[in-house]
Amino acid sequence: MPLSEDEKSELVAYLDGELDDAATQAVEAKVATNPDARAELDALKQTWGMLDYLPKASPSPNFTNRTMERLSLEKVNAAKTQPMPGAPVPWRVGAIWTAAVLVASVGGYLATTHFWPASPTSDPIAPDSDLPIVQHLRLLEKWRQYENADDIKFVEKLTDPDLFGEDPT
Repeated sequence: MPLSEDEKSELVAYLDGELDDAATQAVEAKVATNPDARAELDALKQTWGMLDYLPKASPSPNFTNRTMERLSLEKVNAAKTQPMPGAPVPWRVGAIWTAAVLVASVGGYLATTHFWPASPTSDPIAPDSDLPIVQHLRLLEKWRQYENADDIKFVEKLTDPDLFGEDPT
């Protein structure tokens, strides 16, 4: 049965000497009893042995100087991009302006509704000269009959007490 990734990682840690005594003994017991674990351990040992034949990488002579120059440039650039202490942050400025406009709008609305007198109530349909007639029509029981009248003078004549012989009010 093939080994799991955790078991392979445990074998690598065993070869690196990273395991404590109890874990080391458990791995050694597993290798002694499990042929798959023994074969994997042997393959890992051969791989480690081949690593010794690879060429060693060495840094260039000016590696330290180049690294220090880059670090100092990054430090200078980081100082340039950070806002100065006490300088306003752009999103805060926008939030403050938005809040100020909102407060001014609400304050203006409340001030106009509270301090300015309301306009006198008038019927938007009828002109002021016809207001008494329209009010009179609203009091009549059958006022809907007059909706289709084309002429206001006709309606005024209907309120004449002599027309029907009695006072319509």
